[in-house]
Amino acid sequence: MTRIIICDDDVQVCRFLQLALRSHQYEVESVYTAERCLAACTQARPHLLVTDLTLPDMDGGELIRRLRDAHPKLPILAISGASDDVLQSAWQNGADWVMRKPIVPVILLETAAYLIGGHVPQA
Repeated sequence: MTRIIICDDDVQVCRFLQLALRSHQYEVESVYTAERCLAACTQARPHLLVTDLTLPDMDGGELIRRLRDAHPKLPILAISGASDDVLQSAWQNGADWVMRKPIVPVILLETAAYLIGGHVPQA
């Protein structure tokens, strides 16, 4: 099964993303801090990471850089409701794709499938 980790300190955002992704048979784990994200990516070896850029314990750009060093092939989708500068920094730090909140489920699913390199699984 295709594994996706979501990293966002907003529990409601995590639940929303989980519902969308699980409805298409993705295995989804949510974590709420960058440090937990780093550990989860090492343990679970996900096929995709979806991460917010504003986290309580680490800058999103720093998280992306650290993940790029540890897991260079891991596709990273950065999400944020912050400014264009924050979104641009995600690209500069190695994100594969950037998406502005609020997230539209169908676009999330299409982007996830593209980044994973497959098709959108059927519900």
